[in-house]
Amino acid sequence: MSPSLVLTLALAASALAAPRFLPKPSGCASPASGKHTCAINATLTVPANQTVLAAPSTAPSYVLLGVGYQNYTCSTAGVYTSVGAVADLYDISCLSSVPAVFTNIQDEAYRLWQSLPTSPKTLPAANGYPLMGSHFFATSPSGTGISPVWDFRGASAKGNPDAFVLAAKIGDLPAPTGAQDVDWLQLKSVEGSLATQIYRTDTRGGTAPTSCTPGSALISLKYVAKYWLYGGTVKE
Repeated sequence: MSPSLVLTLALAASALAAPRFLPKPSGCASPASGKHTCAINATLTVPANQTVLAAPSTAPSYVLLGVGYQNYTCSTAGVYTSVGAVADLYDISCLSSVPAVFTNIQDEAYRLWQSLPTSPKTLPAANGYPLMGSHFFATSPSGTGISPVWDFRGASAKGNPDAFVLAAKIGDLPAPTGAQDVDWLQLKSVEGSLATQIYRTDTRGGTAPTSCTPGSALISLKYVAKYWLYGGTVKE
């Protein structure tokens, strides 16, 4: 993957915007003055009868809704290969005080995201869900390949050079909802202070077709996911 393509995908994250959700439900908590987040009243439960994803042993630091694109190129073998993702990250910690809505917010978000025009410049802003930062891929520290990044430095943590995490995957589980949704993931921190562990769960969309014509253009497929961040020293 060329450096210019990595840069293009990373910059695209800042241009995204979340769908216009319904107004926050009755009973939804609100952050304290000057804050973006609330106490998280939800627990991540990994699927049963599997050993790929380990259940977290501590409380989450952040719970986020990612709204964006999974990106793929077509290989010479006629198979789509992932070249990362870009997404905006919205805080949904306050929504965790209303479990019935929190549990299914990814479904509502994906339905709305699918109904909007493809161009991110035409998307309406989120309604009451603070933008915390962006998710994108950057060149791996080894200089080979790309690694996922969650970055608050351009939004909720401006001025904090450590408010990011570049991570490495340690677990990859097919989505319980089916092959149309990208996998659930467990990752660990390699660089940055935003988190020590990251989980991607409750995914919707983003899976590439099973085959392609070699030489086809890059494709970007809409997806939504919950991201749970644990540990780290970047706090509200």
